[in-house]
Amino acid sequence: MNPPSSSFSADINGEPSDNSLKKMVEDLNQSNQQLLQTIEELRTENTKLQLFINIAAHELRTPIMPIVGYSEILQEDIGDRKEIRGIIYNAKRLDQLAGNILEGAKIENQTLKLDYGQFNLKDILTDIIDDYNNLLTIKGSKDVTLRYEPKDILIMADKVRVGRVISNLLNNAIKFTPRGEIAISVIELNNNNGNGEIQVNIKDTGTGLSPVILPKLFSKFVSTDSGGTGLGLFVSRNIVEAHGGKIQAQNNDDGIGAMFSFTIPKVANSQIYHSK
Repeated sequence: MNPPSSSFSADINGEPSDNSLKKMVEDLNQSNQQLLQTIEELRTENTKLQLFINIAAHELRTPIMPIVGYSEILQEDIGDRKEIRGIIYNAKRLDQLAGNILEGAKIENQTLKLDYGQFNLKDILTDIIDDYNNLLTIKGSKDVTLRYEPKDILIMADKVRVGRVISNLLNNAIKFTPRGEIAISVIELNNNNGNGEIQVNIKDTGTGLSPVILPKLFSKFVSTDSGGTGLGLFVSRNIVEAHGGKIQAQNNDDGIGAMFSFTIPKVANSQIYHSK
């Protein structure tokens, strides 16, 4: 029985012949060209996908502010009613989701740039906590209390994005705290360069974090529940790191609930962030 034919041939000493080497090089070049073509096609499709995400998220946000505005006018005319608060809150919630989608796209495209300015951290904390207290009222959640002792702290950072981080973390805490307390606190820290940092802590008495998901909690599309997008914590991590800070999460020592913390410098980090 004759052995199967092969394009490979060798000389009398068992070394590959010139023709075999030439054929191997040609095959390798052809494979590389096919790979490069495939990579380029994937890049093109990814660009189209990112463009679609940007357009969809922007279109989603366009009608949200008028809904909030008209609802607030209606609220002034007929009084503070639960139904109107529900409309306002859910419109803001939709805006937060669209915002996270846009931020996620910027992180992927390495185009996330911070808009630094000085502001009082107490102001955005108070506004966000008021919004979530409205949410608890709408949901009829009388078993959950938000605790925060206002303190004036001036920092130089991106106000909108710091607010997004706080909102994402507080939303996560409320989602997993059916009863008990969520405590929000701010600590001023000293660092080696003498400029100082602030640390924001959000501590709940909820269900806590699974040891399985904890190591990858801030990765993209990793969600702590089946109904989440897994974008909020990913976006929060990248915003904090863009400020030159750190974010972390851990279960509480008493075994009840978890605490999310992030630190950022009190003064501006002049570096423009590039996704890692």
